[in-house]
Amino acid sequence: MGIETINELLLTGILGIALAYITDYTTTRLNRYMAWKEQPGLRLLSGTIFNLAVSLLLVFCVLFAYHKIIDSPLLEAEGANDFFLKIAILLFFIALIYNIIYFATYSYYQYAKGQLLELQLDRKQTTLQLNALKSQLSPHFLFNNVNILSSLLLEDTVKAEKFIRALANSYQYTLSKYEDRLVTVAEELEFVQSYYLLIKTRFGNHLTLNIDLPETVLNSKIPTLTLQMLVENAVKHNVMGPQHELKMDITTKSGKIVVSNTKTKKRANIDSFKIGLTNIATRYELLAHTNIEVLNAERFTVKLPVIT
Repeated sequence: MGIETINELLLTGILGIALAYITDYTTTRLNRYMAWKEQPGLRLLSGTIFNLAVSLLLVFCVLFAYHKIIDSPLLEAEGANDFFLKIAILLFFIALIYNIIYFATYSYYQYAKGQLLELQLDRKQTTLQLNALKSQLSPHFLFNNVNILSSLLLEDTVKAEKFIRALANSYQYTLSKYEDRLVTVAEELEFVQSYYLLIKTRFGNHLTLNIDLPETVLNSKIPTLTLQMLVENAVKHNVMGPQHELKMDITTKSGKIVVSNTKTKKRANIDSFKIGLTNIATRYELLAHTNIEVLNAERFTVKLPVIT
């Protein structure tokens, strides 16, 4: 093996390493300006042409320098055109195959990443819904309703019957819908009406709830138990009595569902399950990629985006 052959093998090795590094670098830079996800076909074509151009420039510069230093016959005028044509074809196929493999690897990575993210979001969503369910099945809530029911059975059997039906409807809705990520606003309001009957039986005329929503909003979607949780939080955080009347409104404004309530004396020693607004806000982010608005002024107001 002659010295010239050794030099050419060494040159080939150096060129191969240099091409690998520069191709990886240029691909990384190109990814910043043109994402595979948005335009995969254009990105594949652009990557192939860009990698080919850079590779040709690198090979030409290295071979030119090699020819000047070693005085190699590789770039002799007679065969230079054919030599560069073969190099260009070879580099084109290398760039094309590299970009195809890169795209296939990227696609698989994004798919695996998407599947993992979906599993994580499903788990988080399930946890949030179970936390919401926990508040409905709490012993404290059940204990209060049983006490009210026992009093009604002695005083007014008609009211007691309505109370039992409302209680049954509440638990039926909670147990049947808690696995659903979204329900219609109309379905949620049916549950809210049953829940409202339960708490109004307890607090009487010291609590009022006004609902005024158009048909379009009633047919839209909402995360399960959202409206009920807002009503529950208003009752939980405000004292009600002859001097403290709590008024709640569920209306719509600027394409959003607006749930607001007056503020009375704040309750002490509130037993909270740490769900409420954080639970609702997180579910809206997960399910609709949007945020709720909370305004704590003269009235406490929560604005919920409508999900179509």
